[in-house]
Amino acid sequence: MRVFTTADFQKNVDACVGVDDAVVFDASSLEVEFIDLGLDSLAVYEVFTRLEEDLGFPIPDEDIDNLKTLGAVLKYVEGRLAEAQ
Repeated sequence: MRVFTTADFQKNVDACVGVDDAVVFDASSLEVEFIDLGLDSLAVYEVFTRLEEDLGFPIPDEDIDNLKTLGAVLKYVEGRLAEAQ
């Protein structure tokens, strides 16, 4: 089974907002909301669009609206990857 990590998420954020402006995601930011880390709603949707391409499955808008932290995204993607098995 494919594993999705914090580094995978970071790669997608960096591609959307640029490395110079990117937020650094690590264990301390797992439960901090994206908006509090400096990602506005447009940046979040751009990241999720890239994630859909990277992961190979769609993420419905209503799911995106509920995924407000890195921890929630990691759990969500883990579940979706497990379903695909």
